[in-house]
Amino acid sequence: MRLSRWLLGAAVLGACGHAATDSAGPECADPPRGPLWSRFADATARSGVAFEYSTLGFQGGGLAVADLDGDGLPEIVAGRRGGGLALFGNRGELRFEELASAGLDAAAPASAVAAADLDNDGDRDLVLAAAGSARVMANGGDGSFQEALRLMDTGATEHVLPVDLDGDGLLDLYFSNYDVRSTDSSQNRLYLGRGRLGFRPGIAAGAGLSWAATAFDFDADGDTDLYVANDTLKADHGAPAPGALPPWPVDLLLRNDGRGLDGLPRLTEVAAEVGLTAPRSSMGGVLGDLDEDGSLDLYVPDFGANKLFARDPAGVFVDRAAALGVAAAMRRNAGCGPDATSEACLVLSWSAALADFDLDGYDELMVANGESSPRDVPPVILFVRGPALPYGEVSPGLPCMDARALVAADLDGDGDQDVVIGQREGALLVYENRGAPAPGTYLRVELRGQTSNRDGVGAVVTARLASGRMLTRVVGAGGVIHSAGPPEAFFGLGSDSLAAVEVRWPSGRRTEVPTPPPGTLVVEEGP
Repeated sequence: MRLSRWLLGAAVLGACGHAATDSAGPECADPPRGPLWSRFADATARSGVAFEYSTLGFQGGGLAVADLDGDGLPEIVAGRRGGGLALFGNRGELRFEELASAGLDAAAPASAVAAADLDNDGDRDLVLAAAGSARVMANGGDGSFQEALRLMDTGATEHVLPVDLDGDGLLDLYFSNYDVRSTDSSQNRLYLGRGRLGFRPGIAAGAGLSWAATAFDFDADGDTDLYVANDTLKADHGAPAPGALPPWPVDLLLRNDGRGLDGLPRLTEVAAEVGLTAPRSSMGGVLGDLDEDGSLDLYVPDFGANKLFARDPAGVFVDRAAALGVAAAMRRNAGCGPDATSEACLVLSWSAALADFDLDGYDELMVANGESSPRDVPPVILFVRGPALPYGEVSPGLPCMDARALVAADLDGDGDQDVVIGQREGALLVYENRGAPAPGTYLRVELRGQTSNRDGVGAVVTARLASGRMLTRVVGAGGVIHSAGPPEAFFGLGSDSLAAVEVRWPSGRRTEVPTPPPGTLVVEEGP
């Protein structure tokens, strides 16, 4: 059964498979994909996070994890695309309380949620996107909200990315849109920030069946560019797929060429120039230096083999996923042998998180997957590595599920990364990382912009270790469907020590902190 038939049929008929009604999930047909990596414990019930996703289509609902009340612990915001919104305040020790009086409309729809300091006043505001419009919610400073603006004609939104594309120190909003019935609703839109939670009317900025956008300076010219993950309803069988390409644009790479005479950012589509135009069912793009060569790579969840795009000496993106062991192409249940070519035997990946869950100094890669055929739920996949490459696959001990959004964040403030997963149908899931981190094994960098935006979204943070290794993060890069995570840079250090931390701000300024202590480091943008 072709992906287009399964997904489009699900969208029209609502026949989207098994709904997991509790965090245990339905029975999994796949055996463990590697040795048990026992680190995560299901904390959904005891956390107090009680939220059920529900949809008639194949898409998921909104999810944001960020500190909204300024106490240093992240809150959770979840929304159903057909209506239903909840804010869970973090009370510490992985305990949450639903805040019914926080000013959010509990009946409001949210297919995507973003959390960022849009007005540079020191607290994080919310953007709640639904079909055709979005609510900009002002934070009162204490985690309570009031609607400040309603953006209209935003499109059929699956992801909202706060990003400063015009370099004025104010965050703009990029809407990634997906509608198989309407090219207009699938036109992505950019709203430029004007300050005080005001935005200029939306302008067209790329198109396609767009799931999510990722912000990074791919050409190192000092401004922020955009990768946009577009779905062409093609599965990757490891060979060219038969049939004509659907009339939807393939992935976009929008190079930022500075402001034009009208003051608007000039975004030039250059994906073909750098090797990113093969037809894929691209679901997003997660940034990280997975091959540890000093440059950022782009991990793209796909239907079939996932992609890991690294730059070659000529500046072209080359897929190195298979070489590094992170392609995750095939299901491994009894009906899918090593040579199976049915699309039901391909892994359909929706989102990924790159984080050092065990704080040994080397990142793990978690991949959340969804049904490729009805009622056949897949496992969550985890790749681990040590000092040597490639990555190896292990079983994280999480149940199989029809997953969509995935966010890694330190929910309980104990120094390691926990996991929040949004399903297509069923409970919002919370998993505690029970690794008991040793002192000095992590660094969390929080930014305070002055000329740049307050959260430092778009900043490149590099941790230089005493061993000579360099670890790099881009703050607020996005790239995960429906969702947003904390605007910070988190590093596992292992037994290594810090030589320095460097921040390259969106303004172009650089700040270096020599020999910082581990733990939480707050860096302010100086003059």
